[in-house]
Amino acid sequence: MNYMKEQKAQLREKLIAERTAIPPEKRSAMSEAICRRAVSLSGFRLAETILLYSPKKIEVDVLPIARAAWDAGKTVAFPRCHRPEDTFPYMTYHIVSSTDELEPGSFGLLEPPEDAPLYDPQSDPRGSLAFAPGIAFDRAGYRLGYGGGYYDRFFNAYSGSVVGVIFSDFVLPSLPHGRYDIRAGLLITEKGTRSTLLN
Repeated sequence: MNYMKEQKAQLREKLIAERTAIPPEKRSAMSEAICRRAVSLSGFRLAETILLYSPKKIEVDVLPIARAAWDAGKTVAFPRCHRPEDTFPYMTYHIVSSTDELEPGSFGLLEPPEDAPLYDPQSDPRGSLAFAPGIAFDRAGYRLGYGGGYYDRFFNAYSGSVVGVIFSDFVLPSLPHGRYDIRAGLLITEKGTRSTLLN
């Protein structure tokens, strides 16, 4: 294991334990505040498509953003993870019209069914806005994920805007990062919204 991977693994273990210790009612209240801020963004209002994720218990629950997007007539897509034997794992986004369409998939998370329409950012003339999860983000927008590389691989080929949603205690001064680690242009916490572009 190289030094950066070891750094990330140790930090990941520590922060997951801290996230797990947050009382569910506090986590729920913070998630609600974050979602309110998210749907008030001009980028949310202007985007044709909203890319979301199925939250783990310790993550920001973004499903209210999905409901607001559907109410506004927007397209909503969720990720589906693929782990083929002969190539790198990767992730695709698929369009759904209700959370009822999601089904148990990779890593115990809910995913769109395999035959759900594939989201193609190249055919989205009004653009999209993606909300990315993370164990932590730093002030420059770099993300610490779970180590699978799914989001980094997808967002490195994605031209839309990426917003990190995170509880404020997990926005750190800096995180170890490499050339392929994604950087969110905006961070939303329960306490406010900050651009990372000046960092």
